[in-house]
Amino acid sequence: MHRNAARFLEDAVVVTEKLDGGNTLLHAGKVYARSVSVPSDGKWMAMVKKHHAWKVKEPDVYLYGEDIYGVHSIAYGPVAEDRTFHAFAIRDGDGAFGAFPELEAYAKLHEIPVVPVLFRGRFQSMDEIRNFVARAHETPSMLGGEREGLVLRLERRFPAAEFQDNVCKSVRVGHVQTDEHWTRNWRPCRIERRAG
Repeated sequence: MHRNAARFLEDAVVVTEKLDGGNTLLHAGKVYARSVSVPSDGKWMAMVKKHHAWKVKEPDVYLYGEDIYGVHSIAYGPVAEDRTFHAFAIRDGDGAFGAFPELEAYAKLHEIPVVPVLFRGRFQSMDEIRNFVARAHETPSMLGGEREGLVLRLERRFPAAEFQDNVCKSVRVGHVQTDEHWTRNWRPCRIERRAG
């Protein structure tokens, strides 16, 4: 549990599904693996490059998400190739993470999927949070297959420097910490075949 879990009783929160993929950043038309130091040229980022990276053109928008095209430890049900990337956060040039509705509005405008939302509102007690988390871990992923975990964040905007105080995650028992070498033998996720 978060070191200051009671913080999540003070404000409205959003709980989203934590997907098992590559933490990916879209910025100024390019794709990055976590940071903005060097754009990624990994083949496992082919679908996010093809379908979404070019949409995020603004120099002051940083869009973070999970890219599940390259399978890590969970193979989800077949997904459309334009739904292998799911946004979970948006940050601006001033270093603040936008409110969750800001993320949803930006993603909707640019036709970019957002991570599945499991809960939105206010929890009344720590027991209510614990019970919700326990039940959520017993439920399969909304993408098919096992659920990796969930992320609890304040719904409102907050400075990037306060990220660790405003976001926490809970992962499944036996969660695999994929190392950097998963890329050596990577395989693509199952892509949904469309008729036509």
